Amino acid sequence: MNLTPAVKTMLVTALILASVLAGGCLREYDTTRLAINEVDISAGIIDDDIVRLNIITYISNSGKTSGEVEIQAKAYNLGTNLLVADEKISMGNIGKDRTQNGTVELKVPITGNYRIEVTLYEDGGQITSGTATISGLESLLTSPKHSYINIRDVDVTMLSRGDTTTILKVTTFLDNYGRSDSSPLTALVKLRDAKTNLIGQSGNINVGIVKADTTVVKDIELEVPKDRDYRVEVMIFENDRIITEYGISFFMSPDSQGDEDVVTKTRSVSTTETITTEFVVPESAPRPYDDVYRTGDYGVPIPTKEPGFSILGAIVGLMAVAVIMGRRKNKIR
Repeated sequence: MNLTPAVKTMLVTALILASVLAGGCLREYDTTRLAINEVDISAGIIDDDIVRLNIITYISNSGKTSGEVEIQAKAYNLGTNLLVADEKISMGNIGKDRTQNGTVELKVPITGNYRIEVTLYEDGGQITSGTATISGLESLLTSPKHSYINIRDVDVTMLSRGDTTTILKVTTFLDNYGRSDSSPLTALVKLRDAKTNLIGQSGNINVGIVKADTTVVKDIELEVPKDRDYRVEVMIFENDRIITEYGISFFMSPDSQGDEDVVTKTRSVSTTETITTEFVVPESAPRPYDDVYRTGDYGVPIPTKEPGFSILGAIVGLMAVAVIMGRRKNKIR
């Protein structure tokens, strides 16, 4: 069979193209490459006890169209490490070179601090995960849910003056700015000598429960040496913990150089601001592209072949060229 040069050229080209295709030069990667780009966390008040956390996760895919993508978010109490909330959503398929976001809603008590864990799945297999922490959710309220005790003022009155001692009445004004009643409270009142810094006298007051949005007044009488300068210190305890304190100075010594006006100083516990830490994805050692798992085959990595001519395809192409060129030379002779 005589073949024209044009037909021979076409056959050679076809054989070379077939070897190229067999070798995989024109074959695209058949894997997905999913990653968590960013996670944003926002919060909304549901009621005085519950807050809704919106976990917004941004997923990118630099490989082929993915399988079924799911995002799972969990909230753990930082104090107890117990699981508080757990939700999972489906994002469907993510196309090649696309980025999509999905929002998982978690409902948690507003009084706790939490560790948020976000996990990315494809076709039921885990791809990656990361964590973040949030605290101070109570500051989202216009006023605290629980009791919030503050010492408004402290007055000191001289009841009597003897030859060597003076009886003083210390009056404390306590406010509860919270939305619920307090636990039973106690107060420790100390009269500290301004010169020696020693405690001249002290006493305890059983304050009891302070109703929400109310003010209570509590008195105590203490006897101290007369004609000396003192500092009154008031500490309020709730469950053996100081929750607020207040101090004033007053001057009774004839040669006192102190101010005529009462000097006051106060400190009280306040709610904390909401703080969201950076979302952290655990670092892993870099791996080559051919270690990317095929979609749906998690747990057993299936490496893809590197693009290029296979040995068998190259040999077939070269043999075809050699045969055709040999026949052409024989005919010329």
